[in-house]
Amino acid sequence: MKKVLFIILAGLLAVPFTSFAQIKIKPAFGINFSSIKNDDNKFAIDGQTGFSVGGTVQIGRKFVVEPGVFWQKDKYEIKDIDALPGEVIKGDYSSIKIPLYLGFYIIGDSKSTLGIKVFGGPSAKFNIGAGSDEIAGIKDIGKDDINNAIWGVKAGAGVDFMFLFADLGYNWGLNDVFKGDWFNDVKSQTNHFELTIGLKF
Repeated sequence: MKKVLFIILAGLLAVPFTSFAQIKIKPAFGINFSSIKNDDNKFAIDGQTGFSVGGTVQIGRKFVVEPGVFWQKDKYEIKDIDALPGEVIKGDYSSIKIPLYLGFYIIGDSKSTLGIKVFGGPSAKFNIGAGSDEIAGIKDIGKDDINNAIWGVKAGAGVDFMFLFADLGYNWGLNDVFKGDWFNDVKSQTNHFELTIGLKF
C-alpha cells in the first residue's frame, strides 16, 4: 500500500509543473527479455522472452512525466527441480502494468523532429492470470502462485523521430514473483531488458 501511495503522490506532485505543458499520446508494443534472480537450490528458474501492449501519456517538453498502462505477458521455465530431477516446467503469467516515469531530453525536446531522452521511475504489475505445465502431474502453477502485485524500478533511454519512438530500458524487480507452498524461501525477483516501440501524437 505504501508503494501505491508513493506512485500516486509522485504523479500528483508533477501535475502543477506540467498542467500547461505539451501532451503526447503514445500507443506502444514492447518485448521484454527477463532474468529471474534465483539463489535457492530448490529450483532453477529462467526468464523467457515476453511482450506487452499498451501506451503512455507524455506530459511536458524538456522535462517530462509519463504515466502509462500496459497488458504484459511474462514467460519462464523452471528446471533442475530438487525433488524432480530432469523435470522442465514452462509457464507464463499476465499482468496489468502501471509505470510512472520521469524523463529529460538531452537532445531536442518532445516537439523536436529528433529527440533523445533519459528516463526512470517506478512501476507496479498487478497479477490477472497465470498458467503452466503440470509439475509431474501433481499441479500446475496458477494465478494463486503469483504475487498479486510485483514492484519494479526502471531506467533507460529513448529516441524520438517525428511521430515514432523507441525506448530501451532495464527494470529491476523489487519483490518475488512466485509465492505459496512450492516456493517457500525461493527467491524469484525478475529483472527485464525492455524494448518498447510505438507512435506519438
